[in-house]
Parts: sequence; C-alpha cells; structure tokens
Amino acid sequence: MLSMTGFGKGEAESDNWKVTVMIRSLNGKGLDISLRMPSFLVPLDLELRNLIKSRLKRGSVTVFVDLEQKTVKPPVDVEKLKANVEMLKDLILRKLYLSPTDDTILSYAWKYSEKTEIEVDEELKNVVIEALNKALEELIESRKKEGELLKKDFEERIKRIEEIVNKIEEEKEKIREKIKEKVIERAKELNLPEEHPTVLNELMFLLEKYDVNEEVQRLKAHIKRFKELLNKEGEVGRKIEFLAQEMHREITTLGNKIPDLSDYTVEVKGEIDKIKQQAANVE
Repeated sequence: MLSMTGFGKGEAESDNWKVTVMIRSLNGKGLDISLRMPSFLVPLDLELRNLIKSRLKRGSVTVFVDLEQKTVKPPVDVEKLKANVEMLKDLILRKLYLSPTDDTILSYAWKYSEKTEIEVDEELKNVVIEALNKALEELIESRKKEGELLKKDFEERIKRIEEIVNKIEEEKEKIREKIKEKVIERAKELNLPEEHPTVLNELMFLLEKYDVNEEVQRLKAHIKRFKELLNKEGEVGRKIEFLAQEMHREITTLGNKIPDLSDYTVEVKGEIDKIKQQAANVE
C-alpha cells in the first residue's frame, strides 16, 4: 500500500552538468504532474512525464529540476566573432567608406555571434533522467513508509468494526426474542392463542421488519474484502473508498431497521468516516 504523500530528491552528474531533481507528491483523484524546469528542457517534457507515469499512478506531483553547468563557456562563438568583425570592417570601412567606432563594430559583431540557447544533447538528457529516477525511488520509499502507517490505522479500524458487527449479530437475535415475547404477551392480554392468524401475522410482520441478517452478512463480506485489499499491491485507494461507502450504506439501513442498536451503528459510522478520510491519501 502506498500513500500519495511523499518527497524525493535525486542528484546526478556528468562531465558538464550537475542536476538536482526534487519531487513533492500530495493527494489527488488522478495523476496530475507539474514540471518546473528551465525552458530549454522542454524537449524532454513528454519523456519525463512518461517516466513518472510508469512509476506513479495517483497523486498531485510537482517536479523541480535544477541544473548547474560545471564548465563555464563564453557567451559567444569567439571564432565567429572574429569573422564578423572582419566582415563588418570590410563592408563599412572599405566598401561604404563609413567611420564607425570600434565599439559600434564590436556591438554589431557580438549580436550576431551570440550562442543559441543550450541544446539538449544526449549527455544532458541522460543526467536529467538519472536524477529523476533517483528522486522517484526516494519518493516511492517515502510513500511506502506513509502507506504502512495508513495500513496499520486501517487494520485497527476494520478490526473494531468487525467486533461491533459480531456484537450486532448477537444482539439482533436477542431483539427478535424480545419481539416474540411482546407479541405473545399482547395476544394473551387480548385472549388470543399464539396460533391465532392475527398473532402469527403480526409476529411475521415484525420479525421481517427487524430482520437485519442480510445487512450483517453484507457487512461481513465487505470486511473480508477490505482485509484482502490491505495486503494487495497496486492501486487500492479507490476500492477502499468504495467499500467504505458500501459499509456505510449497510450500517445505515441496519440502524434504520433496529433503532435499539444506534449506539453500535453510530460507532461503526464513525470508524467508516475515518477510513474514508484516510483512503483519500492512498494510491
């Protein structure tokens, strides 16, 4: 079980680059990825997103990519600058017969000799991906640790729900017996034998009305399925949320049928609500 909350950091170096990637992950209904990196890395955008999607399934993920160029390179191509200066001198001084200053010639030559924005070569691409993989590994490990805490919390809550459902199963039989006793007592007051059709009809009506066996069995089935999910790999968050909703529906119906069990049903609803809140954190 993985939490959707976590943090990871990865660093990688090559001859010319040092790259640091930090990933922060929060709750999300699906997988939402935000990449924050220098604009010249845009050509890697799709590849980086696909790498993240191959490792994470849910969460709001923010990725920060920081680069440090280890070798300082001149902002212009020096050989190109020299050629441009000579070309401008030949054009302006010798052909147009103008007399600009050296600063003016240098200014124009510099403008057309500036290096283009950094291009993403294989070296830079590999070091960015290496740093991202390391950050993802740390993030996943962080999410696993948080997931273990969530799993423990779920186990404690579902255990409590199971205990209460077992008590409800015991109590419902006692309540059915009380119903029988009340009907028979009422029949005696009216001088009606237990076998009288009116007595039998009333008894059958009340027993059916207070019958919660179906709800109890469904709750038990949901509890069993819940336990299985806690030990299952992959995406289980949505399934846990769905089971919690189903359990809430069954315990509500049960409580409406037998108000005498309200103390139990209120406690179960409280545990289910906490499960639903925590399930929003599970991948």
